[in-house]
Amino acid sequence: MTETFAIKRQPALAVQVYDQLRQMLGAQVFEPGARLVEEDISRRLSVSRTPVREALFRLEQMGLVEQGDGGFRVPRLTLQDVHEIFQMRRLLEPQAVADIALSLTEADMPAQRAGRDRMLAATTEEEAAAANIAFRALWLSHIPNRRMQDVLARFDGQVVLVRRATLRSAAARALATAGVCALVEAFEARDPVTARRVMEDFIDAALASFEEVVTVAALGGLPLQTESKP
Repeated sequence: MTETFAIKRQPALAVQVYDQLRQMLGAQVFEPGARLVEEDISRRLSVSRTPVREALFRLEQMGLVEQGDGGFRVPRLTLQDVHEIFQMRRLLEPQAVADIALSLTEADMPAQRAGRDRMLAATTEEEAAAANIAFRALWLSHIPNRRMQDVLARFDGQVVLVRRATLRSAAARALATAGVCALVEAFEARDPVTARRVMEDFIDAALASFEEVVTVAALGGLPLQTESKP
């Protein structure tokens, strides 16, 4: 009898580097406009330059880094960028959560409630941002329309970065928490109409908050990437 062994397949190294760099960009480890030097990153992550290069090209395809002056750089958001991001959100996300409200099962709800509870328990800007990003990732994963899910995933890093900027004040964090709670309530009720309205209101309020706390001059100092919202 031939003995068989299960082979554990780890993600490709370039995928691991991509995931790590995406997290670092979302955490604003790199300054806006900073050069992303392959050699420096490979040394920092203890990998060769090849997977770093592959990861950077993938990040560029996702719009999270840009090429210029012979290398990769952390992009900067402009006010026009922000308005375009919110326009995409306003077009797609209300329909996405309406579809989710109709497709969720009772087995899906504990995770939704846990995400809400994590947001309610957050006491600092960092905790609120992490909880909000995690909740966004959760509901994105439940969008039944896979093509819509792919499109929203394409902008997810940019949305997360804008979300970080809007969570700097206690009032904005309270607004975000209320939005998460209202969305989970709509999911529990399997109510697509309310889910749509909650998301529309949230997106509009988030944009207003962003424009209130970030001036056009300050926007030049925002890196482009990762993260959140309900």
